[in-house]
Amino acid sequence: MLSFSKTIFKIVIFISCLFLWPATSSGLEEIRTPGKGVITSPSLNVRSGPDRNQSVIQILHKGDEVQVLSYHGEWVKISCQEKTGYIRNRERYVHIEHSSESPQEAEKDIEAQKVIEAEKAVEAKKAVEAKKAIEAEKAIEAEKAIEAEKAIEAEKAIEAEKAIEAERKIEAERKVHEVKEKSKDIDLKIRKHETQIQNFSNEETSIINGLDDQELALNRINTQVRKIRSDLSSLDEKVRKITSDSIKLQQQIRVTEEYIAKRISALYKLNLIGPMHILASADSVYDFIYRKFAMERILEYDDQVLARHKENKKKLAMVLGDLDNQKKEKVILESDLSKQVQIMTQKRSRKKDLLKDIQNKKTLELAAIDSLKQAAQALDQTILSLHVEPRKKTTRKPKSPFNEFKGLLKMPVKGKIISFFGPYQEGKYKVLNYRSGIEIKAERGEPIQAVHSGIVLYSGWFKSYGNMMIIDHGEHYYTLYAHAEELFKSKGDYVEAEEVIATVGDTASMTGSNLYFEVRHRGEPMNPLSWLGDS
Repeated sequence: MLSFSKTIFKIVIFISCLFLWPATSSGLEEIRTPGKGVITSPSLNVRSGPDRNQSVIQILHKGDEVQVLSYHGEWVKISCQEKTGYIRNRERYVHIEHSSESPQEAEKDIEAQKVIEAEKAVEAKKAVEAKKAIEAEKAIEAEKAIEAEKAIEAEKAIEAEKAIEAERKIEAERKVHEVKEKSKDIDLKIRKHETQIQNFSNEETSIINGLDDQELALNRINTQVRKIRSDLSSLDEKVRKITSDSIKLQQQIRVTEEYIAKRISALYKLNLIGPMHILASADSVYDFIYRKFAMERILEYDDQVLARHKENKKKLAMVLGDLDNQKKEKVILESDLSKQVQIMTQKRSRKKDLLKDIQNKKTLELAAIDSLKQAAQALDQTILSLHVEPRKKTTRKPKSPFNEFKGLLKMPVKGKIISFFGPYQEGKYKVLNYRSGIEIKAERGEPIQAVHSGIVLYSGWFKSYGNMMIIDHGEHYYTLYAHAEELFKSKGDYVEAEEVIATVGDTASMTGSNLYFEVRHRGEPMNPLSWLGDS
């Protein structure tokens, strides 16, 4: 019963609120009707929205009048100076005079005011556009005046240019006349200069070719020196052997002479006694015959000793004569070696001077680079000709395919790589060139080993590469070894992997003793570093 009473009471209160709400709303609406306001704050920001975080679009000052458009909580929307925004609805900021008119009439007044303000804006816009049109017309007139002035100046410039051209033509005709007068002398000078250039070019080419001739001569002398030294070594061995034989013969002769001296003493004593006394003192016929046989054997042995002694003395004389001849030959060879070494030293000094000239003179260095390019082209042609040249039949072939050892081959010589495969800038003048292999710095005489088994295709001198060897490893793979001091293999020889085939030198090298190494396939150069292992 009590719960039902509470429910009835709540319904009565709800209905009462419904009847009171319209009256309250109309009262509030009447209080919050739009109207005019006056700014009471010295400075008041007008924001783009009912929030303090919104941007400021206008700043109003004390006494400014505004038109209140609507209310938004503690904010009020206003219109002032053709701009609409929001300000705080507080008496210290703005004093709002509420209109006694109804909301509809106030709204109409606002709309009318907006129309008036819009018309004013249109008129102001028209005035601005009219002003812009007048300024545009003035600008067009000014531009036309400028164009007219430019046209006049252009005409003046054309006339001045024509006058200048006329003067130039007269001057040119005068100069042509002078040139024609001097043409004979100029032609003579040109021909003379061309002759000097040609002579200079020929001189540079001659110097570069002279360097190669020096290299070839130096290599020949070096070969002769090695041969003389080898002959001297063999000669020394012969002298040692002959000396040893002579010592042995002298010892044998001394022993024989001592024996002969003893036998002569014995024979002398025997002669004093008498041979018949020795035979007659025999105890029996058998002893007699035995003594006679013994004496005959002794005398026969003495004859052999004497004959051998004479033969040994004869041999000793021949050996001593041969020894003397060998010593004389050794002296001659040593003298020849000294001369060849002196010539080789001079050739090396001449080569050093030529290299210094090439490095210091641009024209010579360019000529040297051009010579290297020509030599590289000649090498390409040689390798191609070797590739197509019929070869001698051989039963020996490389033990395993060369291409299976890519990245696993051992260095052909112990040293340091100083120049790499590919394009590079040559000399101090930075001339672009291309290197088909690598250069490995090594000591002179260091052994060079074949990187893989194969057959020697080329072994000999090659211009700008010096002593060079090319080995065919099968399947059109080749390796090249240049600037060698001495070559141990000949064309057609079979070589094993890691077999010593040459020694390091500086033949035809401009950078001292080193090995120039290439890897080629079907004549085309490949980067050797892609084939050599980490070692």
